[in-house]
Amino acid sequence: MIQLGSFDDGVPTASRDAYLKEVEAITRVALRDVADGSDKLTLASHATDPQSPMSIAAIQQALKDIGFFPGGKIDGICGYRTRSAMRLFQEYVRSVEKLPCLPDGRFGPASQQHLERWLDGRLAMSWTATIKQWQTGALGRTEFTEWISLLERVKQQYAGNPNRMLQMVNAFNTPTDTRPIAQWDFTAAGNVHLVGIRREEKSNKFDDIFVLLIKGLVFKFQGSTEPGASDNPAGVPFLVQGQHDYHFGWHKKQYLALRPLHLDKGVLVVRSKDMRLDDSDLGKGLEPNATINIHWGGKGLTFDVKNWSEGCQVINGTAYIGPDDQLIDCSTFAATNNGEIAANPAKTRGAYNVILDLVTALGSDLPTNNVKYTLLVEQDLDLNPQLKDRLADARARAERFLH
Repeated sequence: MIQLGSFDDGVPTASRDAYLKEVEAITRVALRDVADGSDKLTLASHATDPQSPMSIAAIQQALKDIGFFPGGKIDGICGYRTRSAMRLFQEYVRSVEKLPCLPDGRFGPASQQHLERWLDGRLAMSWTATIKQWQTGALGRTEFTEWISLLERVKQQYAGNPNRMLQMVNAFNTPTDTRPIAQWDFTAAGNVHLVGIRREEKSNKFDDIFVLLIKGLVFKFQGSTEPGASDNPAGVPFLVQGQHDYHFGWHKKQYLALRPLHLDKGVLVVRSKDMRLDDSDLGKGLEPNATINIHWGGKGLTFDVKNWSEGCQVINGTAYIGPDDQLIDCSTFAATNNGEIAANPAKTRGAYNVILDLVTALGSDLPTNNVKYTLLVEQDLDLNPQLKDRLADARARAERFLH
């Protein structure tokens, strides 16, 4: 069984040490400080198993050849990117091919047989043509280009008539990971965009929609953009509207999540004591906060967000909508919390892992693993009524998993 931390016999110690240093440099946390669990990497030699004959290097090369790991490094070490590529392949087999396959990032005989089937049959992802069109700039008018166009129009509207919050962002005189309007960047080439839409009616439930735009593809996820609780006497922190720079790191040193790009800067927030953001809250000013992560929110039940989020943006694990607009159910293996994952290896973070895997595996050939996160409000969608209707439909279909 190949899993996180496995390495092929013959991988030199120097290569393993170099990989560990690279992980710590990217995530900005020493691995010794990461909490024990399924996401803590501990290197262990992978002895060849007659039932699982493929080496890690062979699996890496195969996943690269069929498109799931385009920028993959063939080093014989099953690190975080390799695990993401394996898990993304497993999820594709499960959700697109409709074949039994648990996307757990552990590559045993069944997963290797699926990979060999792809190699023998010279199979390709259904996303391949779209990705190639995106790469050559020949995508045409698609939902992806409609989202990019909408984001540009939102920028133009606020550049000409910024609301009070965005005026304050523009005037903030200390560098942060929140961009002033003039620096919002919605170029599609080389970038991954995540868009959160904050609803006008504050529900404090896991009922917001997030849209991931990557390589011409559009994925939609369920979660919450609202803070749930805070011990700060000034109130709960609301992330401000607009675009923010994020990068993969550790959430509470437990699992990988998106964190503000510069941990010494952070993103801008507004605090509210009554959970309802208004002008009186803005009157208290903005403050930078380096702990506003984009992370997993459990299954995403009907319960209040509560302590799932102290201003963080949280993604549910129960379901997501893929590029073909199909609702994909992850509820049979999506865990509610980290304790459930620790107790049952058949439980994962479900749909949340798909975001992680798309960015780190499918996007492995992009210049960086940075993600541009843009937080919109629902009325911004009025600039494209068709997208607004599609998003409302996505929310309605996903709401049946809020149980």
